[in-house]
Amino acid sequence: MQLFLAIAIFACSLFITGHVYFSKADDYAATPRDSSAAPSHPHQNYRSLRLEKYSDPKSTTIAPRVNSTISVYLVAKTLPPYSIFQTDTLERYGTGRIVLHVHEHTQCDSICESPLVDNAPCVAVAVPRHCKIDKLKCNYPQCKTMLIGDEKCRVRSHDVRGYYSATILNKGYLPLGPRLDSWTSFQKIQSSPQFFFHPSSKRQFAFNAIFSQSTNEGRKHLAEIIEEQHDDNMPFFTTMAKVWSSKVNSPLTQQLDTDSYIEVLLDSAFTLAPAGHNPECYRLFEAVEAGSIPVLIKNDLYATFGKRGNGNFQCKESLHHWYDAPILVLDSWNDLFPTVERLMGDHEALDEMQVKLRTWYDEYMHSVVGGFEDFMLEAAIEEKSVCDDILLFVPDIHGSLGSQLNDYILAATLATFRNKAMVILDAPQELICPTEDKVYPLGLSSIVKSPTWLTRGCAVPCQATHGYSDWGGVLQSDLNVDPVTVCENDGRRVNVFVVGGDEIHGVFEKHVKDITLQPRPSSVAYDWAVRVGAEPQEATMFSKLEGETMWDYLGALLIRSNVLRFQPLIANDVEEYIKKYIFPFQSGLSEVSYDAIQIRRGADVLADPEAARLITFNWDYWEKRGYYNQETLTKSRKYIPLPHYLRHYNSLHCRTKVHQVYIATDDPVGVKREIAQFPKSDEGTILNDCQVFKFTVSEVNNNLGTGGCADRYDNAIVSIADFVVLRNADTFVGEFHSDWGKLIRTFRLMLKAGQRLGLGGVDQGPVLLKDTKVAWGRLHPGPPGW
Repeated sequence: MQLFLAIAIFACSLFITGHVYFSKADDYAATPRDSSAAPSHPHQNYRSLRLEKYSDPKSTTIAPRVNSTISVYLVAKTLPPYSIFQTDTLERYGTGRIVLHVHEHTQCDSICESPLVDNAPCVAVAVPRHCKIDKLKCNYPQCKTMLIGDEKCRVRSHDVRGYYSATILNKGYLPLGPRLDSWTSFQKIQSSPQFFFHPSSKRQFAFNAIFSQSTNEGRKHLAEIIEEQHDDNMPFFTTMAKVWSSKVNSPLTQQLDTDSYIEVLLDSAFTLAPAGHNPECYRLFEAVEAGSIPVLIKNDLYATFGKRGNGNFQCKESLHHWYDAPILVLDSWNDLFPTVERLMGDHEALDEMQVKLRTWYDEYMHSVVGGFEDFMLEAAIEEKSVCDDILLFVPDIHGSLGSQLNDYILAATLATFRNKAMVILDAPQELICPTEDKVYPLGLSSIVKSPTWLTRGCAVPCQATHGYSDWGGVLQSDLNVDPVTVCENDGRRVNVFVVGGDEIHGVFEKHVKDITLQPRPSSVAYDWAVRVGAEPQEATMFSKLEGETMWDYLGALLIRSNVLRFQPLIANDVEEYIKKYIFPFQSGLSEVSYDAIQIRRGADVLADPEAARLITFNWDYWEKRGYYNQETLTKSRKYIPLPHYLRHYNSLHCRTKVHQVYIATDDPVGVKREIAQFPKSDEGTILNDCQVFKFTVSEVNNNLGTGGCADRYDNAIVSIADFVVLRNADTFVGEFHSDWGKLIRTFRLMLKAGQRLGLGGVDQGPVLLKDTKVAWGRLHPGPPGW
């Protein structure tokens, strides 16, 4: 019944405590989405390309399932600030590695006579006014400490925070999540047989404005704008209480009761989220979980320091993690009504924005919750047990970065299969850059930040007795025998399985091929999946799979666990490159769809056996343009032309929107020459008489490096930037023969989940491959990193 019954039941309370404005028209004028409201902050140009967002959707640091129990001590007399520990949020977005044992109303003895003894990983959680840090540490000496309720960022001494600030570094962080009473209402409403989750375009209210004006001058200003500028043709809901009260559901306050509040969120396309004491608030999380898109102004989103009410807060950049969220960001609240009206007129784009937001939110929450688990589990990892059996991966220093990254992923696949910790051993700097005085981060471990679940906290083994040349000698000793060395680490015997970049394919095939021959379901496959973070039902699914689907599922697990992260210096330089050279013209990129094409011409791709079926196509194409004659074999051009990469657009219907397409290529001059041959309009390049394209071609900036290792470093940054952009594209067109092409396909895999199927893509059974078109050659690259 699509919530009609539920809305009718609480309609009377809505009209008493809030204002509902109904449209006098049935439909809105169909106008293009407004991009003028996008913020002018530097982050605007790559909000959807943050490097931390490789994982989909689990934590960036998922560790193997260890089923640890973590004790949580909630030190307070009252409990509302502890909602994150009292709802199912940590369970829903956790990795399944831990079980939380929550103790409420625990002690904070001022004289600390009976400190708690807890040998398990534990965290003591407190509001500053209930228990100061010195008393907290005294009462819980073996526990991590977590600070909540510090929305003004005045306290800096705890291990974990509940409000983020860019000025308080090296601290764990947990977001607010939905408030306990709101979460309880969610559960009650969703359990109703009449419940239906509406897409944004089918919701009753264009937006809601539910807030208290007393916590920020900016909220008072917003209330005035809504009263003065409201449009009778736009249905929206407001409850703008003059004074905030902690007694949310008291009939004596002007605030909306929680059940009605959640009902309104579930029936609103947008939710206004003006900052209170802090821009980070429960409303953000509650709105997204209800499918309502938050609306902020850029001064709140990019908050700095100073007086509240002018985009300045004691917590600097408190919404840093939301910079890439596909939410609506306005220059000012004066833009509210015209912007929402335009967005409500494009139903398809509006519903797509809702789907993208929920997908982003799932990724984000899995990431931060998984990071919290890692932070807590570090205390539970005992080096003596996990660092006795190590796969030592030695990258090929002569290989390209794309090749090294594929080898790294393949080595990680092998390490998890063999149940070993994996550590990278780079060549000494004098071998990487022998002629350079300056040290460049070109070793693989200087580029890649291996996750804790893979390294298990282990360092390079036996450093007192074994150097780089010693391990190289082990690699070359006998290629027919497993290169295993037993050495001593601080008096403990360590089994070291040494694998180099040159040998990884052969070693992988030798050790892993047996699993493809085992009967299904396979217990070996089940255990393998668990070691890369699979939940029990996922491991069961994996144990039954075979062939390409098995490899895709494993790849999706590895990517969800974020097997590939980049070091902060690399990530920062890549972000800056993307902002300056790839998308300098875009604003609010998270609201802009784009496709991407990878065109490789550095080698004679037609000589590849997999490309044989394209030779005839290539002949015919170039012959029609006077560049090739089959009889005289003159003027041959041995590369795949751009129109071949664009052919999948031939079957699309004409549309009014412009296709934004980024092309990553090693032949920018040639590609631009081909683009110039297409007809043009004021909007862009015309294809098939009705498809309009705006192409951005990767540029080679000759000023980036000065030669030698400097050039190699700059080339690495450019390559990673292209990889990030292509991985995140709505549609990717490329091939799976190049190292980067294989990587991109792997990182576009995700495990199937109901709320993510709206993104489009290829249904691979239990795996979804985000919309990916094969330009030529093989259709599947094989195991992850192969």
